[in-house]
Amino acid sequence: MAKQVRYSYCIDENGDLVHVSSLTNESRHASRWYCLQCGQEMDPKLGPKKTKHFAHKADTACDGESYLHKLAKRIIRERFLSTNSFPIFFHREVHCNEGKKCPYFDSYNCQETQTIPIELKQWYDTCKEEVTIGEFRPDLLLTCSSKTDREPVFIEIFKTHQSAESKLMSNYRIIETKKIETEEDIADITNRGFVEGENCTAYNFKPKLSKKVLSNNCIERFILFPNGAARKEIVNCAKMHQKINTKSLAELNIRDRNFEAWANGMNLFQVGLAYLLKKGFSFRNCMICKKYRYNDFYGMHICILYKKIHLESFKPKQSQAINCPYFDINSWLTNIPLSELEKYVIEELFRI
Repeated sequence: MAKQVRYSYCIDENGDLVHVSSLTNESRHASRWYCLQCGQEMDPKLGPKKTKHFAHKADTACDGESYLHKLAKRIIRERFLSTNSFPIFFHREVHCNEGKKCPYFDSYNCQETQTIPIELKQWYDTCKEEVTIGEFRPDLLLTCSSKTDREPVFIEIFKTHQSAESKLMSNYRIIETKKIETEEDIADITNRGFVEGENCTAYNFKPKLSKKVLSNNCIERFILFPNGAARKEIVNCAKMHQKINTKSLAELNIRDRNFEAWANGMNLFQVGLAYLLKKGFSFRNCMICKKYRYNDFYGMHICILYKKIHLESFKPKQSQAINCPYFDINSWLTNIPLSELEKYVIEELFRI
């Protein structure tokens, strides 16, 4: 069954577009009202129980398909001509322009979505309906009256058929609406302007991207404290070369997104601790002890001697290794070559 179209608009005896909300019980008799599509007379329905709308006075085959197409052209054109601003917005993924020389760059995280507006009224001041240009006849044509050689813009209303490939593959700039199914789809365009990917598709536009350096990449910072405890924090590009904790014994920027580390059985903490041991740091941490092992029942690493040494929990605090008589560094970690660990450590920020 075809979708029922409710007519909020019609044209009056002067050919002007009228919205039903502008009528009252008194003004409804000020003119005759006609369907924008079929031209037959309509009657405003202003009762309190239903949404106000126009309805055909007589039975008709008018199904509203062309109504929405004609309405979209009419409203968009009138909106363009009656306002000082009619933009189109583009969303583009932009990579950091420092990427080629930055050791922290990765194509997934070092990017942001930029919204780039192009103000159509800055470049065009005329909007004509169904004007032939070359082999094409766009629904609406934007041109500049003072610069007639400026390339025009086609606006195409997608109601039942999208634009032909020959038109889309031409060099003309084209804005094609998303499929217009309701009057609200038209209102969205007039209220917000065109938004690529949301209410339209744009062809042959080249919006100018910003060249700014991005600073929102998340970098893993490994921090070791004098008591042997370690923790992980996140820093952004603005602090990538700065120590962030005045009490830290050492800080490392770690490339934790390199999945080779996990494939080799190391987590971020073990990478940082093993690296610092190789660099000559002396400390104790439960996570590098032989007695700190993975337990299938708990699904995590635990101290297998937690009952013997009377710990409150099977998962001890890292700093408890300082006074533990059973602490013994796991030779598996100390035997990892420094060259292997250096794959994951990007930068050292040691305390001076």
